[in-house]
Amino acid sequence: MKFQHLFTFLLLVLAISCNSQEKEKVTDANNNSDTKNKILKAFDEINNQDKLFEVASGKIVFQYSGSWTGTERVWFDNYGKRVVIEQDIYYSKKNHQKVLIIWAGSKEGSLTCEYLRYGKEINKCFQPFIRSKDSELSLFSHGNVNQLQYGYEPLGHKKFLGKEAQGWKSKSGDITGWVWKGIDVAYYNQGVDKTMVSFEDIDEIPKELLTRPSGFIIE
Repeated sequence: MKFQHLFTFLLLVLAISCNSQEKEKVTDANNNSDTKNKILKAFDEINNQDKLFEVASGKIVFQYSGSWTGTERVWFDNYGKRVVIEQDIYYSKKNHQKVLIIWAGSKEGSLTCEYLRYGKEINKCFQPFIRSKDSELSLFSHGNVNQLQYGYEPLGHKKFLGKEAQGWKSKSGDITGWVWKGIDVAYYNQGVDKTMVSFEDIDEIPKELLTRPSGFIIE
């Protein structure tokens, strides 16, 4: 009888032990799953922080009028991580400037190249120390409400080429702008109007636009 009780007790201990091990495996699996999800979420947050725009890629043409006249052509991909800009602007009758801005996603491979300065040929490039504000395509913090609410007032919405943009007006200066998916599609800044006149969907920036223009030297 004693042997039978002892055998029953050992079976019970073994069952409890196995059950405990199974629970530990489930707990470990859940912990591993939670850790994996946290890591993936962290990577997503990092990638999203790098995204300037809510649209992956495109080609935009802007028109300047008012105190400045001219055009600006923009190619971007990777949600604004890479941008190429061709500016051909008359800041005054005597100040005609033509510039190529290449932001390749980091300082390596990025260039700012001057074709014309005050109407004279320059044909020189330099590597930027930091990303230029022009290449971010935004005076208005990409429409970030938390950043804008102290200095700007919302103006409602307006469509540009069928794209609905949020408007903002400066509380202290003669500045208004319209932001679509993080991009300034139009702004007025103290006598200068800049307006998107065309938008074209592209897969990526053409490779030839990410290279130094032929005949240009690097300073």
